[in-house]
Amino acid sequence: MTNVAISILPVAVLVFMLTVVKSAAWKAALAALVVGSIEAIAFNGLSLQDIARCTMNGTATGLFPIGLIIVAALFTYAVTVESGAVDEIKSGLKKLSSDDRFFVLLTAWGFGNFMEGMAGFGTAVAIPCAILVGAGFDPVKAVLCCLVANTTPTAFASAGVPTMVLATETGLEISPLTRMIAVLQLLVSALSPIIILFIADGWRGLKEKFLLALLAAAAFIVPWLTLAATVGCELPNIVGGISAMVAMALAGDFRKLDAKRQAWAWMPFGFVVATLGAAALIDSRHLVSPGFLIIAAAFAGGLCQRVSAGRLVALLGGTCRKYYIALLTICLVLALAKVMGKSGMTSCLANALVSATGDAYAAVSSIVGALGGFVTGSGTSSNVLFGSLQASIGNTEFEKLLFAAANIMGAGIGKMICPQSIVLGCAAAGLAGRESEMMRKIAPYFLAVIAIASASTIALAHWN
Repeated sequence: MTNVAISILPVAVLVFMLTVVKSAAWKAALAALVVGSIEAIAFNGLSLQDIARCTMNGTATGLFPIGLIIVAALFTYAVTVESGAVDEIKSGLKKLSSDDRFFVLLTAWGFGNFMEGMAGFGTAVAIPCAILVGAGFDPVKAVLCCLVANTTPTAFASAGVPTMVLATETGLEISPLTRMIAVLQLLVSALSPIIILFIADGWRGLKEKFLLALLAAAAFIVPWLTLAATVGCELPNIVGGISAMVAMALAGDFRKLDAKRQAWAWMPFGFVVATLGAAALIDSRHLVSPGFLIIAAAFAGGLCQRVSAGRLVALLGGTCRKYYIALLTICLVLALAKVMGKSGMTSCLANALVSATGDAYAAVSSIVGALGGFVTGSGTSSNVLFGSLQASIGNTEFEKLLFAAANIMGAGIGKMICPQSIVLGCAAAGLAGRESEMMRKIAPYFLAVIAIASASTIALAHWN
């Protein structure tokens, strides 16, 4: 019991600092790292040199490739803002239909999934939410819909960063892991547009627009699952989101769109999709980081939109400066995970979980991931904290893949009630100060979706 208490203390410090003290994420991560390092030296026999190596290893991984990809994805979005393309995209979305139920599925689900695949990092909540409210959609419903929509695409966010990190942390092969994640999340993915429609217009909405929700789900899931099974984790959200938007556009009044203006507006994203797709098909990802590819594609797109090379360089530097605190937080969390792994704390917690749950562990694996998502607000960070622990509990290769996949699925669902996500959504919707109300309203949907996730994990475990 003493060993378990020692092992769980760094995580408890992280949770306490974020939820009770409400400190900045980087401060909470730093405090947890300090506590974990002291314990590792005092109780687990690690030296200062070991702690330094773990910290340097975590920092290096946090900066490259994770940090590079995040900066690259956010830089791409910054290019569209600079050129004015994002305003053209918003205008095009608004023209497709005057029906709020159509508009919320198109924006929160289709565009939100695309943004999560491209940039992640809160953009898939803030930007669609701002578009919905700007078009006259109910602000409270806008936040709730965007929070629900943001669960499914977490695993393949920012061109697949969370899944790449999960593979690194667990030592699992990335291709079968990507396939397992997609299969496990199928039910949650299929139901998400239906839940969004229910939030938007209750039972009446389900009765009148149920087929539209099915179209939105199918148009996303088919390419999403296909790419996850055959190509990798970089493109499923991006292509799936585009597919959903195209399908919805064809179901709406697409004749109102200016095709040339829309093609111009989407150009940087188009270059990114083409570049990542080509890299995945020729399997050059081990030679060139996706981050460099995304930056090159964004530069090409920006130049085509007549943003000067000097301005593009300035935008890239500005993106690095703007998000350096977030990158620092990721590095600290990764360093903590390395210390806990090296000292044996992670394996100690895994053994304790196995003893406590036995054969029922499949039922709680996604809940563990949800805790990580709730605490950190990040699928990547949840994978760093609990990914290796979850995989180590599996007795077979299938179970290791399943529990690791359940971790990232749960992390996405945990983000639904994460304070950071709710604050971001409320800010975008002009509801600052009503975060506690929003948490109460989203809680029933969180409980329903996490129950579905647990049932999916149990079913897949027994199927094997």
